[in-house]
Amino acid sequence: MTPRYQLSRRHLIKSLGMAVPAIALPVLKSSPLHAAPVQPRFVVMWYPNGTILDSFWPTMTGANWSPPAGGILEPLMPFKAKFNVIKGVNANSTDAGPGSAHQKGAVASLTCGHCLSGNMNGGNNSPSGFGDRITVDQYLAQKRGDTTRLKTLEVGVKMQGTGNRHALAYSGPNQPIFPVDDPAKLYAKVFGNFVKPSAPTPGGSTMPDAAAMTLLAERQSVIDYVNSDLNRLSARLPGDERVRLQRHLDSLRDLERQIQPGTAVAGAGCAPVDPGAMDVTAPAAYPIVTKLNIDIMFNALACDQTRIITMMWSGETSQQTFPWLGINDPHHNMSHAGDGDGGTKAKLIKVDTWFASQVAYMAGKMDATMDSNGKTMLDNSLLMWTNGLGKGNNHTRHDIPYVLLGSAGGYFTTGRSLQVSNNHNDLMVSVLNAMGLPDEKTFGDPSFCKGPLPGLTS
Repeated sequence: MTPRYQLSRRHLIKSLGMAVPAIALPVLKSSPLHAAPVQPRFVVMWYPNGTILDSFWPTMTGANWSPPAGGILEPLMPFKAKFNVIKGVNANSTDAGPGSAHQKGAVASLTCGHCLSGNMNGGNNSPSGFGDRITVDQYLAQKRGDTTRLKTLEVGVKMQGTGNRHALAYSGPNQPIFPVDDPAKLYAKVFGNFVKPSAPTPGGSTMPDAAAMTLLAERQSVIDYVNSDLNRLSARLPGDERVRLQRHLDSLRDLERQIQPGTAVAGAGCAPVDPGAMDVTAPAAYPIVTKLNIDIMFNALACDQTRIITMMWSGETSQQTFPWLGINDPHHNMSHAGDGDGGTKAKLIKVDTWFASQVAYMAGKMDATMDSNGKTMLDNSLLMWTNGLGKGNNHTRHDIPYVLLGSAGGYFTTGRSLQVSNNHNDLMVSVLNAMGLPDEKTFGDPSFCKGPLPGLTS
């Protein structure tokens, strides 16, 4: 006998007599009315200028590890059972070819290749160009064939530049995809399809800030636009699913309110800021834009608008200051401080701990959302947090910090601190395998690749 609630998605939608709005998909995916296989999601969150390695690495390997006292990973510890810390991943492909350490760090992060020749100066009179090959996120999108509206989503925070230090994603050699850092533009890109703009948007993805804000100001709310469909859907759901739908819609409406012109947004210190007039490049806007863009990223996943996201904070050599942390020194300058400069080292640890807390915020939202297979969105995803460099003051691309949150639907064994001696090419092979491409054996420059990273699946 077929269980009562084992209905196909097509049968469900047909029985409702409606096209189910994408903003309701998180509820349908968690409902017994809509049980479908879950495609693993891949999210990269990337921060610049290296780190303080002795405050980053756990004290032990295996499952019985802990962070150093006051260490950078402390904000992530509520998810200890669901992530791995990997020490010993190198980017040796960057030892060859033109470019400065910072240029190579950004270019190679997801290409696992090299910089092309070019005239962009990276700060050491060693000019270079963009990356020489496709990145793992774009390769995955091409090979896996997701049916989401956006194959990938590129997100930024304070991206002041369009050089090779300011792009993570590449669709091919010399083809960077620059991230969107303005919350209004990002929201319009992800959810602008729910209404018909008064005029076509060139390219269909980006628009000037003023145009994005005008669209948000003039159009109906996403929720209001599909309100009648949602009401009919809600009437047909079990009581607990109606509550879950309403909670999700309340969250999405709150996000809409935060980026509407003339609406106050509470940032750090509860200082109201008008997003319609907000300078997204201002130092004080950094934490506000970070939160807004992470909220949009989460909703993009929850509403199944995309399953692959890369997020980049500022780009390499970022001179961001952190006044909400009481730190007004530029980031890149601080990263060059010597090992004996305890005061600056403490500031850098505080900065990197803040970055870790933002990753924890995204992980928490994902872990609080249930998928149809009874696991959380985080369980069914791989959330990678990494950097362009290892130790900041010597520009090494060895021992690059990697934290992998989520098991990609059970593919990875989690909760461990791992010691390896591999290039990040091998790690990206493991990513591709976990994301549903089991036959991939190499990625990036094949001369630096040995195959999947050992230990992740055992």
